[in-house]
Amino acid sequence: MTPTVYSQPQASVALRTGTRIEKINAKHGDSRPNGAQGIVTSSVSPQMWHGRMTQAYLVTWDGFSVPAFITGDKVRKLA
Repeated sequence: MTPTVYSQPQASVALRTGTRIEKINAKHGDSRPNGAQGIVTSSVSPQMWHGRMTQAYLVTWDGFSVPAFITGDKVRKLA
């Protein structure tokens, strides 16, 4: 029997998997500073985050091999 792999579909307004992004709006204690670049590994359906609806992503930052969770208000798409 072949196992079935389930994955959550990407949200329609999300940055697509493979999109190059840049970190913005860094706050004290964030693991990556403003200007850090990476690739969107996956998107999560919009969720409530601190009282606001926001998009969330798993991002693999340049120089790191493990994806990290980040909200959409802290990244922007690179041209």
